[in-house]
Amino acid sequence: MTVLLVILTFALFVGLDYLVTGRRPVREERPAAVPVPEPAAPEPVWVGGYLLPEGFHYHQGHTWARALDASTVLVGIDDFARRLIGSARRLLAPARGAWLKQGEAGFRIGADGREAEFVSPVEGEVLEVNERLQARPGLATEDPFARGWILKVRVGDLVPNFRNLLSGRMAHRWIQEAGADLRLRLMALSGSVLQDGGEPAADFARQLPEEDWRRLVREFLLT
Repeated sequence: MTVLLVILTFALFVGLDYLVTGRRPVREERPAAVPVPEPAAPEPVWVGGYLLPEGFHYHQGHTWARALDASTVLVGIDDFARRLIGSARRLLAPARGAWLKQGEAGFRIGADGREAEFVSPVEGEVLEVNERLQARPGLATEDPFARGWILKVRVGDLVPNFRNLLSGRMAHRWIQEAGADLRLRLMALSGSVLQDGGEPAADFARQLPEEDWRRLVREFLLT
């Protein structure tokens, strides 16, 4: 009799526990997303009069990609583009989740009453638009390689993306040639936008007529 009472009591507790916990929805514990830290500001490296830090992969349309990990990159514009468009006043960026294709339209920057389109240096999904640029879009041209990055993008594979970009000596040769080409074009358009020594003035973009500026933007930014 005692044994039977113990068994019945145990069964009662098991049944009560099922009624209490069995109907309660089980929450699936998901690990918290770990934010990908931004890399430290790059060491300044000057090539042909332009800032061209190491650790970046450059598109010939004057945008860059910098790897954060095996599948995530930051995207921004280079020093040549910064000088070509002037001070950024407005950013028109794709929405989170948008898919970018390498070498095709990526984002637009409004500067000094004008607007320039930039190609994406990589193919992938937009994870984030730099929130700093909402309140201070000028960072895109004031600090283009660090705080002024524009997009965070998830790429399927870094290797094929970076294969089509420039780095190291190839990037050095490319920016030197681009700088020389720009100087020749500005001399033909208006010598007044060149400083002593033949370098473009800091605000040369604002001094150029609209059509001349747009022609340079199309040719150098590949848009």
